Amino acid sequence: MGKKYVHLRLGLILAGEAQTRLIAQYLVETLQVRLERFEHLHDAVEFANQKRPQVVIADFERFGAAGIYGLADLMEKADAPVILVVRDVSEWEREQFKALGVFAVFEGTFSISVLGEKVELALKRRWRIGSSDRLPVVGV
Repeated sequence: MGKKYVHLRLGLILAGEAQTRLIAQYLVETLQVRLERFEHLHDAVEFANQKRPQVVIADFERFGAAGIYGLADLMEKADAPVILVVRDVSEWEREQFKALGVFAVFEGTFSISVLGEKVELALKRRWRIGSSDRLPVVGV
């Protein structure tokens, strides 16, 4: 019998270390998603421009003064579904998230398993969008 290989899908997380630890282990174990963590927006944008992650999870507070504009830049470079974690946002910010096409927003306290479900849906959505640089999913 041959060896079994697991392909880890690539995700980007813009969050603090403690927040990432809570999320990353669950996503690796349940969905085979490896997260590359960034503390600063400019580093995340640079990574997204080079590596093209399959999903982006971001703590909206990490955008700092760049706010919605930083989010729009990251979304453009990543070309991947974005899931935001926010503490408290205004109605205007919610409208902006919707206009930008943010995949999901988690506000306040949430379950890691529910976040995992949204990540799984985002990964499936990414493959359906289709683009010349993406390979189709093939069942074996």
